[in-house]
Amino acid sequence: MVEPSLRSALAYCVNQVRSFDYTNYIWSVQLPKELRAPLIALRAFNVELTQIPDNVRQEQLMQIRMQWWRDAVKSAYTSKPQPNPVIQALHATVASVPHTQSHLLRMVSTLEADYLRAQPPKSLEQLEQYAEGSSSQLLYLQGRVAGMDNQEYDHAASHLGKAVGIANLLRGTAYHAAKRRCYLPSDLCMREGVSDEDVLRGQNTEHVSNVVFHVATQAKGHLEEARALSGQLSAEAKPLMLPAVAVDLYLAALEKHDFNVFAPRLQNGGFTPLWYQILVKYNLMLGKY
Repeated sequence: MVEPSLRSALAYCVNQVRSFDYTNYIWSVQLPKELRAPLIALRAFNVELTQIPDNVRQEQLMQIRMQWWRDAVKSAYTSKPQPNPVIQALHATVASVPHTQSHLLRMVSTLEADYLRAQPPKSLEQLEQYAEGSSSQLLYLQGRVAGMDNQEYDHAASHLGKAVGIANLLRGTAYHAAKRRCYLPSDLCMREGVSDEDVLRGQNTEHVSNVVFHVATQAKGHLEEARALSGQLSAEAKPLMLPAVAVDLYLAALEKHDFNVFAPRLQNGGFTPLWYQILVKYNLMLGKY
């Protein structure tokens, strides 16, 4: 029987993921019952971290907040976790799972470095490093709580995480531009004659689309590699690759709109929630990821 305090903590996590990460909520709640709570707890942790820039602006306060999360993560592996619903949920689901704490802490460090960085990434390689330190870590964690602690799974998860992370940044270009942030690599922008202001104004040009094309091509390459590697995974591991569905839909929609990241129809991912639910169920039924 689940204790009332843990039930309340999990309910909070469910609400956060459903409200702020609906795409991943849809597929995670369709997995076997024993996996739902751990995956939702991990996704809620990611939601909490990604919301920090909307609530904290000053650099010193940002560093204090991120240090709080480091300490809170460490407390989740003790008998006295911080009285925070996400940390309590993590304590109940990952504290006894080996090789998880380092992934959580790397997510905190990666996102903190990103939040404190004033300039766009210098290259596609730096963009990939960000995706590896955030989205890939989350996929490694999902594998650990599902009992997947092997090189084959991690290899596929690394590529999928890079595809997810890069696609999410492309999808968020208009949102970030409104907040005076740009994630298009500087070297590609320089080569195409694109300035930060071109992106921050939120107006598409042929040169901006060319930069987006190169970034999207990189994400597509990682997605294809992840799908090729997923053929080597066990039947139990394959559903954890379902984030590939949303990435594929977005990249296809982006191409359809001539790589205009500012196209209004792309701001929701390029697909309707109902269509996405249908595709997720279809992929689960056929075991295609």
